[in-house]
Amino acid sequence: MKNKDFIVSQFEKENINAPDSLSEENIKARLEQGTSVNNIVKVNKNKKRVLKPLAAVAACIAIVITSVVSGNAIRQSRIDKAIAKSEKDGLVYFTSYDELENFSDKLYSKPERGFNMFGVVTKDLYEKSVSNESAADAADGAESHSTTYTQIEDVDEADIIKTDGEYIYFIDTSESTLVIYSAKDGMCVLASKTFNDSSVLNYRELYLNGDRLYILGTESKYNKKKYTTTYNTIVKAYDVSDRTKIRELDTFKQSGEYSTSRMVGDSIYVVSTTYATSKRFVPCCTDEDGELQKIPAKDICAFKDCTEPDYAVIGAIDTKNGLSRNKKVRAVMGGANEVFCTTENIYIACTTYTDSHEVTGIVKYKLSGATSLKQVATGNVRGSVNNQFSFDEKDGYLRVATTVNNDINKLFVLDEKLDLVGSVGGYAKGEHIEAVKYIGDKAYVITYETTDPLFIIDLSNPRDPKITGKVKIDGFSTNLVPVGEDKLMGIGYSTESTEWGEATNGVKIVLFDISNDNKPRVLDTKVYSGATSPAQEDHKAIMQNREEGYLAIPIVIDNYEDEEVYDDAEEGEVYDEPAYYGESGKALVFTEKDGKIKVLKEYKSDNSIDRIVYIGNHLYAVDTTAESIESFTLGK
Repeated sequence: MKNKDFIVSQFEKENINAPDSLSEENIKARLEQGTSVNNIVKVNKNKKRVLKPLAAVAACIAIVITSVVSGNAIRQSRIDKAIAKSEKDGLVYFTSYDELENFSDKLYSKPERGFNMFGVVTKDLYEKSVSNESAADAADGAESHSTTYTQIEDVDEADIIKTDGEYIYFIDTSESTLVIYSAKDGMCVLASKTFNDSSVLNYRELYLNGDRLYILGTESKYNKKKYTTTYNTIVKAYDVSDRTKIRELDTFKQSGEYSTSRMVGDSIYVVSTTYATSKRFVPCCTDEDGELQKIPAKDICAFKDCTEPDYAVIGAIDTKNGLSRNKKVRAVMGGANEVFCTTENIYIACTTYTDSHEVTGIVKYKLSGATSLKQVATGNVRGSVNNQFSFDEKDGYLRVATTVNNDINKLFVLDEKLDLVGSVGGYAKGEHIEAVKYIGDKAYVITYETTDPLFIIDLSNPRDPKITGKVKIDGFSTNLVPVGEDKLMGIGYSTESTEWGEATNGVKIVLFDISNDNKPRVLDTKVYSGATSPAQEDHKAIMQNREEGYLAIPIVIDNYEDEEVYDDAEEGEVYDEPAYYGESGKALVFTEKDGKIKVLKEYKSDNSIDRIVYIGNHLYAVDTTAESIESFTLGK
């Protein structure tokens, strides 16, 4: 290199040996770290001795820096052009880790990186979406029993509790413990309790498939030298053919904290989220030997306009042939706000926020075969989604309900290529979506600001959706459950006006009549003031017995008692202040009859209640943290 030779000659002219720190390689490395010229040439304490040589080579250093920067600019320009060629429909695809690193570098080098609060999947997606919570076929003598309330039929969702009609399996998430009870005729006997002996592993949810049980959670490891914590999502497989002595079979890991998952047949699709700690970060997963390996660059893509180096990692696991042996793993930079899954496709959605607008990007993967994850389409819609129920798929069309700038509500229809074919919007201006339920060619949308409007949208013509009717009620529903052929049960919040504005103050159940698309009606309501329910935010806390036609949800009651308290003022004023002394629970079982909400049972417990399951004619109220189960029936 001519510039380098020139500098060396200048040092020799001054009888100075050129320091190693001025080598081309070291200068490049220092420039990448933001090192200044003063750090490249070390100044001697005897200033008179080094002043002249420094003056002689200052221009030479500038030439080297200019040369290196120019070279980096040319290299960056080439990579930018290569990435631009790899961009399609709002996604950037990579063929090497260098391209991935340079794309990440753009995010890290921004002067002010906006904080994307939705870059991680937090909250911790039909005609047949009423529920999977139906009576299962009796097998091996097991009684009819509940299954997890899910969005899509034949697409299971992990939860903290499962039952097979003979045993109840649940996770005590506070202790990361698996607990198994034998349950028959309302009598429960502890079968086994498996402690997690790792302090860095946090159990979150589980699946049950015959005599195989799968636990999903997050492993965290702290690096003392780097002062950083790394997270891996873990799937553990267990043989539970002997419920009194379960046996671990296999383990699979992938980068990031556990977010959500789905199970279709014998395949588990697990989604984790991870933040790139440096521009060189690459998500990993376990290989056949159980060791972590980088995901190939060709299996990683990025939302073109993502503002944070978050990753959504999607792993497809074949539970029949070893968790790590037959698997496919993909990663999307930009993260995932929500995941929607059918028996044929899985969608990853990421919302990008700017000062002027919100856009939700969507990546569609085809599920064919035990572990296939073939990316088949990408698209985007304006606005942000509320949760997985904002999505639906029917006859090849994807329907997406969004709220734009927390002010305008829209519903989009996309074709199989995720191209926009139809939309409707402008309803409930100034409000935001709280719940969506799709049933056949209809969408039922709940919005909220001060009241609870239910809108009916006709989707029979995908290219011309129409709002057909609406009805308002105080409060708002967060989950909508079809009951019968022409009614919806809304589960959500009651509200009240306060000096600080509208506030929630209890659990509210609403029965809607949707038999007339143009004039939906409110038939009945029930309010439990001062209470909350896991079912208000988590649909899996809803239990539905479709065979008997009833629903059940846990109710949590905060218990207070009045006591006299003296304040610290000189006047010695005495006032009453409620003293909190713990939670109690209630299992609320209800149905619809003759246009009314009929309560079948209010089972009270001194413990909190997280979930309710049924086996045969008996219902079981489970407090997972206290590891207790109480049974009751609907009779007196």
